[in-house]
Amino acid sequence: MTSRYIVIFTVGPVQSFIASARKTEDFWSGSYILSHLVREAIKCFYQYGAGCEMVYPLVGKEELRAPSLREIRVASLPNRLTAIMEGTEADICGWLRETEQDVRNVFLDFCFQALSRVFPHLSDNERHRLEMMVEQQVQSFLEIYWVAEPYEPSASFRTVRERAERRLGALKNEKHYASVPQQGLVCSVCKEREALRLEEIDDFDRYGEIKRKTANLWRRRAAKFRGSDGDGEDERRVGRVKDNEFLCGICLGKRVARDYFTDLFGASFRPFPSVLDIGSGDYYAVLMMDGDNMGRWFSGEKKEEYSQTSQKLARFSKEVVPRIVEQQCHGELVYSGGDDVLAFLPVDEALKAAEMLRLAFSDEQQGLGKGATASFGLVVAHKKAPLQHVLNEARALEQKAKQYCNEQTGQHKDALALAVHARSGEIAEAVLPWMIKGQMASSWLEQFIALLKTTISPNFIFHFTQAFAPLLDDKDCPKWENRDMLVVELRRLLKRSVKEGNRLGERDLHNHTDALMALYDAVPSGYDFLYLLKMLTFFKRSEGNDI
Repeated sequence: MTSRYIVIFTVGPVQSFIASARKTEDFWSGSYILSHLVREAIKCFYQYGAGCEMVYPLVGKEELRAPSLREIRVASLPNRLTAIMEGTEADICGWLRETEQDVRNVFLDFCFQALSRVFPHLSDNERHRLEMMVEQQVQSFLEIYWVAEPYEPSASFRTVRERAERRLGALKNEKHYASVPQQGLVCSVCKEREALRLEEIDDFDRYGEIKRKTANLWRRRAAKFRGSDGDGEDERRVGRVKDNEFLCGICLGKRVARDYFTDLFGASFRPFPSVLDIGSGDYYAVLMMDGDNMGRWFSGEKKEEYSQTSQKLARFSKEVVPRIVEQQCHGELVYSGGDDVLAFLPVDEALKAAEMLRLAFSDEQQGLGKGATASFGLVVAHKKAPLQHVLNEARALEQKAKQYCNEQTGQHKDALALAVHARSGEIAEAVLPWMIKGQMASSWLEQFIALLKTTISPNFIFHFTQAFAPLLDDKDCPKWENRDMLVVELRRLLKRSVKEGNRLGERDLHNHTDALMALYDAVPSGYDFLYLLKMLTFFKRSEGNDI
């Protein structure tokens, strides 16, 4: 008998796939590939007749047939689909199995084409051996889960969907790990899978011999994937594989993804800039955003409410985020999927971009509307820092922002976690809420940054830290107990630190002291406050020059 079902279909893994990167190109391609696989799954859903209705993300047939250049350029689809499908139980399960296999085949073909591009002169036997190796890696890597829950006409959409979500969670908890024997060198990028090779590895081969056998294949890569004019240090060559860089089949696919998608869509994909090209100083910023309490926004009793939220998120991710990040803040967008954002930014634009995204997310016309909040991780790092490490730090900061809690004000989440990783190895980190006494946190920060640029010497922060840091040695005392003493000392040091030729009136001293105390009351600890002040001296530099 024909019935309706709520279907949830997911493609992963997400974080590990995107995080496996040594170049900005790898970050972009990881997110774009996942978005592409989801798009292929939606195409399959629509092929199964008129009885399929996409609920999340809200992507219509026309968008799939003739996507705009903007939609093609940005990875803007989340890794999970929610749809309503009509058919018998056998039909639905058969369709979902076909969709899963189709997505796997698309990804496998993607990796096979990467082999052909990078190693165009292989014999048929050699190609077959490498394809067998890649197929094993793809089958053990790709995680696709789906559930279908009966949706009776009288049932609540919310109740059925939540039941499906619980089943999906249980299914993921029982996932099986495919065992893939590995004998050779590990991939230079993901550090998980075996690097591609043609020669057999003997049980008694030493490291040098294993490396030689692996390198024999990689010396045969096409010229366009070698260094330009023998220069092995130019990280800006798109799609290039460095000497002594040995990749697995999946990471190789990521490295040459732009060639694949250029041919697929018939539209040229511009090279994704290296961190060397982001901003003009020695540092750059990585921004991660994630919407708070999204379950509440998707908790409507009716399907229409769910779809309305989906529509708002689609508008935010496809139109608003690219405009803010790329046009207004001169950054580079890696992905924008619903409430999730990852972007590279010049240091002097980073706070502005974070503020604009946060305001847009709670705007009725641009985002979800009043009451919507988001937490951000923003890390500033040197351009020679390992990219994978920087991304992991940004994600960790985002999670700390999610965990923000102020017992005095009752504020939870809706926070900005900042960090500066100096080239010297010194790390400063702080978490603060987005709203402080009715104003955006970034407004308070910009106010003090402007003061440092024009009126106050950075020595103010040095002297304050020297005086108050020793008082935080007791771990049971996260903040200074004598608040009045703190106010007096801040005021005294501000007055002492006025640059020659400038002056601060009594009212200005009072206002700036109050602003600093507002920041102090908002952060979780005294150390957060000290680190925040130190970071502001860094942000006052126009482009984050070396420190």
